[in-house]
Amino acid sequence: MFSRILHPVLPLLILAVTQFAGAQTETRPFVHNGYSRPYIIHRPAHLPARPAVVFMLGGIRSSAKSASEDFNWIAESDRNGFLVVFPEPLATVTDQPADRQNVTFWEMKGSRTHRPPPGAMPVDDDGYLMAVLAEILPRDRADRNRVFFAGFSSGSGAVQLLASRHTKEIRGIAAVATPLMDPPPKLACPLAVLYIHGDKDEQFTAFEANSPHFVTTPHGNWVTWGYLNGCRIQTADKTNWGVQLSWKDCKSGVPVIADFVANFGHEWAGSLDSSGKKEHPEDALDFTDMAWQFFAGIHSK
Repeated sequence: MFSRILHPVLPLLILAVTQFAGAQTETRPFVHNGYSRPYIIHRPAHLPARPAVVFMLGGIRSSAKSASEDFNWIAESDRNGFLVVFPEPLATVTDQPADRQNVTFWEMKGSRTHRPPPGAMPVDDDGYLMAVLAEILPRDRADRNRVFFAGFSSGSGAVQLLASRHTKEIRGIAAVATPLMDPPPKLACPLAVLYIHGDKDEQFTAFEANSPHFVTTPHGNWVTWGYLNGCRIQTADKTNWGVQLSWKDCKSGVPVIADFVANFGHEWAGSLDSSGKKEHPEDALDFTDMAWQFFAGIHSK
């Protein structure tokens, strides 16, 4: 009588293949400058050989977990076949739990500064984010020429600051609600920029604690990115939600766009707590989809 003997390793291999065949959302441990900062990565079921990768940074009081749940990037990733990463911000007082007073946030040269205990290493969001990217690129076989960052509120300021310093590694950004607080004299490479701001949100950013001599407006932020990218011509188009400003004749043809949304405040349209999604779900804006459509138009070099 024939009996089948199952090799002890085979069930593990079957499990691994099954997991690889379906979508995966995984929390990866990561330590940077002595701080535990695990990140979440989502891999959709169907990925191209060299997928694009998008990092999403939330605002104050956010976490990797909340960002993965609030902004609908996982569903966008599943529909369009790209990797999406949710890194972990730190609380203001780094050795105390985050709460309503001890808020998490991303460093952006603004009014907030992390306060480590005596003897601890400084918080280095720039170094942390680039270290996570360096881990993901070879392990997940991501396309180095299609690395994108998106951010809301303090995450918006952070992704603009990060990308302005790392244009050789980052191809494009989508930033919502907060400007670049510390513009560089120039960029190493052109950078695709989508900036979104509501006309009921703050219209004047000035004299922040870490940039005491810098002031800007939402329009000024778009102008700054146009100059940094060597753009030559400004255009404007009315839309059913507001006005879209576009720079033309930019270096390497990169898009530099600002979407100014009418009757809109400090929020990410399409997120779980977005007012538009609650009041008019059938025709509400979706900043996540707008951001991905922007990124999708940026092809590998």
